[in-house]
Amino acid sequence: MKESSIYTQLWQKYRPVIISKMKLAVDGPQEYQLSKHEFEVISERKSSGHAFNLEINKGMLVNKISGTAVVRDLFEVLKSSNTATEMMQGNYFKINLTKDYRIKIQIIPAV
Repeated sequence: MKESSIYTQLWQKYRPVIISKMKLAVDGPQEYQLSKHEFEVISERKSSGHAFNLEINKGMLVNKISGTAVVRDLFEVLKSSNTATEMMQGNYFKINLTKDYRIKIQIIPAV
């Protein structure tokens, strides 16, 4: 059964800090500790966790995210922000959530 936008409200809560970290990523990789409990309350994915990788190059997805609600909802929340959309259009962002619920954001330099 496909989960539908169940993480959107949670990502809306974290959107300001994620966008702030995206801005700061120009100077180097950024990290922020999220609350494991908040994710577990939303979904029963306790054993598999919520870890993911999201890569966005010039506003376009680089990797497949369609099967994972947690990352799909984050991408949709970011696209709903003019600031985030503008930053994503001009950069290659790598955003990942680790098993210990630390979100890491970095800009991959153009070659």
